[in-house]
Amino acid sequence: MFSLFERPPKRPRAALISLVRNAELLGLMQSMKQLEYRWNRKYKYPWIFFNDEPFSDEFKAATQNLTSAECYYEVIPKEHWSLPDWIDEGRFMNSLEYLGTIGVGKGWMISYRHMCRWNSGFFYKHPRLKDFDWYWRVEPDVHFFCDIDYDVFRFMNDNNLKYGFNMNILDDARSFPSLWSRTRTFINAHPDLIHPEADLDWILDAHNGGEYNNCQFFSNFEIGDLRFFRSQANEEYFNWLDRGGGFFYERYGDAPIHTLSVAMFVPKREIWFFQDIGYQHDINR
Repeated sequence: MFSLFERPPKRPRAALISLVRNAELLGLMQSMKQLEYRWNRKYKYPWIFFNDEPFSDEFKAATQNLTSAECYYEVIPKEHWSLPDWIDEGRFMNSLEYLGTIGVGKGWMISYRHMCRWNSGFFYKHPRLKDFDWYWRVEPDVHFFCDIDYDVFRFMNDNNLKYGFNMNILDDARSFPSLWSRTRTFINAHPDLIHPEADLDWILDAHNGGEYNNCQFFSNFEIGDLRFFRSQANEEYFNWLDRGGGFFYERYGDAPIHTLSVAMFVPKREIWFFQDIGYQHDINR
């Protein structure tokens, strides 16, 4: 309770965001039902849905029926979901065939390359998010098993945190063979952008010449500060990787890129493990 002369704390400018297709409606409804029941019915943070094509009336009606919070339905700009002009299309097609042949997960899917690129370097640029500082990424087909009895966005804000995660994973390193060498070159070219308290030891393999050990935050669950992703350091890192073509000639994922960016530009004290949020994604059972 606040006195008459004391202002209540300002509500964080935050949103729940989801990149989702119309065909994934049932899976998203599963996620929304649980997160609304476990948490958001108490806080009513808005939902923002992104798609590379317009959402159907069915999708809008079904999702609005699951929350009393505001809902927004956004189409991704074409320039954020298409082949850049510096990419060799023939080489890209060869990459799709090769990674599909050797069994790299979703290595043959064109849409998956665009999705990874958008999640890595474009989601935070969308005009709908310009008035927001915080986001919680929510995927279809996820489960929340426990009540969450505090405002996670206020917790992040009040404790000066930049990035929150729930689990770490190992991905198929064949999908991004050049990622660490490109990152090392970036570090050497831009030492001024690396945070003085950066700790890369936990993601490097001391028994393999200091190579990237492939440990990464599972970015399908992340609670983050949009101002960090808009920062000069993160933007320059993404652009460095993007111009190298790794999203199309290989299969760079947003999980390792977010992990490396956070490790380079955010001190450990500003990263939080949300171990109290009971979470499961169906693809990681």
